[in-house]
Formats: sequence, structure tokens, C-alpha cells
Amino acid sequence: MPCVLDGRAAPVLFERLAAERNRLNSCITDLARTRDRLDSIITAAGTNRHTGAPCRARATA
Repeated sequence: MPCVLDGRAAPVLFERLAAERNRLNSCITDLARTRDRLDSIITAAGTNRHTGAPCRARATA
């Protein structure tokens, strides 16, 4: 990274790093939503396994 080599951060570097941070935040948000949905599926499957009750169909967004 140029700022490590000469101690200066060019505006283009700042913009690039900020864009990458935003991209990562978006990925993290998507992954958290996917994890939460998977948790609900695992819970429903566990309930079905222990009680025999059918898994409730859930509308998708």
C-alpha cells in the first residue's frame, strides 16, 4: 500500500478502501440474513424431528 511506503494516503486510496469496506459490510449483512434464515430452518427441522409436527411453510420475500 502506498501509504505504508511513503506515509501518505492519496485520495484515490482512501476512496478505494472505503468502497471495499462498504462492499464487505454488504456481504456481512447478506451472510447474517442467510445465517438467521438457516437457524430458523434448523429449528423447524429439529421440532419436526422431535415432535413429528410438519414444518410450517413460510412465504419467501
